[in-house]
Amino acid sequence: MSADHRKKTLAPADVLGAEPVWPKDPREWEKIVGDNEVIYEDRHVIVFHDPVDEEHESERVPGEVRLTLLSKKPGRETLMDLGVADETLNAAILHGIQQAAYRLGLEKKGFEVRAHIYPPLQHRPEVAFKIRSGKPPKKQSA
Repeated sequence: MSADHRKKTLAPADVLGAEPVWPKDPREWEKIVGDNEVIYEDRHVIVFHDPVDEEHESERVPGEVRLTLLSKKPGRETLMDLGVADETLNAAILHGIQQAAYRLGLEKKGFEVRAHIYPPLQHRPEVAFKIRSGKPPKKQSA
């Protein structure tokens, strides 16, 4: 059979004149991130500068960096919802923390990672980790 007798496969662009555009419903994590600066993102997690402080958090000091890592995976609301079957997401969380730290040079000056689990500490319905650097630790009395 010659090449000119083969049927051509039609693609959506052939019929529509362009690729189809589907309406995209914003995901909860997209609403939280908003217009804040994103430091790292992949298909599992997003790390961004978070201007929102929880009511139980201390006041920010000049030069302090506060970031939040959010999971993009629905159905996982807290750290307690993660298990061994979530090995890809667990690895992505660790990788996201590391990548954000490297991009901001936090590995050179130290940082802490916290997870808020359940109210009253957790105020967002997503797996979230707080990354903080630049705040000196409290002095221990001798």
